[in-house]
Amino acid sequence: MMDLIRRFTLLFTVAITAVVLAGCGGGPTKANAAAIVGDERVSLDSVQSEVQWLLDNVPDMRKLEQENKLSLLSRHIVQTRVRHELIEAAARQHGLRANAGEVDQLLQQVGGAERAPSQFGVQSSRVREFASDYVLLQQLAEHNLDRISVEFVGAYISGESPNQTAKEKAMDLGRKIAEAPDQAKQLAQENGTEVIDQSVSLRELASGQQTALLAASPLFSADEGTVVVTQPSPQQGSLWLVALVEDRQVTSGSGGAPSTPVAPQLLAQIGIQQLAPFAAEQGVEISPRFGVWNQATVAIAENEDVVPSYLLPTRASSEQ
Repeated sequence: MMDLIRRFTLLFTVAITAVVLAGCGGGPTKANAAAIVGDERVSLDSVQSEVQWLLDNVPDMRKLEQENKLSLLSRHIVQTRVRHELIEAAARQHGLRANAGEVDQLLQQVGGAERAPSQFGVQSSRVREFASDYVLLQQLAEHNLDRISVEFVGAYISGESPNQTAKEKAMDLGRKIAEAPDQAKQLAQENGTEVIDQSVSLRELASGQQTALLAASPLFSADEGTVVVTQPSPQQGSLWLVALVEDRQVTSGSGGAPSTPVAPQLLAQIGIQQLAPFAAEQGVEISPRFGVWNQATVAIAENEDVVPSYLLPTRASSEQ
């Protein structure tokens, strides 16, 4: 379970430079803001204070300082705070509530509240908040598993060449489809290695061994008329999916009892992706010193070149 939590913690990691701790640089319009989510502000002072608390109280964090990797810790803290605001918004809208027993169980699985700051990478006063957010992300995913389905057409892109990476090929195809969405299938056939044209539910992909990671991709959170360019698993080589979301359906029912359980870690990943509509509705503003907000991954990135997913509006949707 500890490995699960560590992997989940990495999902919150975003790119920022060590200069952040020095407090220089521009930012959102509100003074001293590391990030702004809707009407809520994440102050730079609070981020710096939490970094210092962890350095003072968690030996593992001091290793980051010794290795000149404090930026990793700062990224993580900003990311958890931004996503916390989005999780609260999602919970309010859908009537979700973290069960205290589940939160306690999660804390026990990482060695108790005393060890949780080391496992979660947050100060002691935010340990229950972090654990509660994890539980709520799972609930958000479960809430949507049988409600969301999409119809999309696209292709898998793989293979590198001396002149073009797989990512560059995928982005080229994505831009072509965005310019001419009515020719999406033809363009996919001409440029892709494997053409896909299907309608599928979120649970279907989440339950499949080969497709589970796509359930946690922007495919199910992007608006209709959006081209999704995503790398489902950066750890598994240069495979990219380019897909035009032609239709996105959200039903009110639960769809009945689940036939196949979904792993807790995957549920949390899906839950993060399902925060995207709330981020779009509220608006997320990040200080440039921390990087750029990437709506596709609901994350902060150092720059656009390092994110694993992109959203390209089609010409028709952008003109509406």
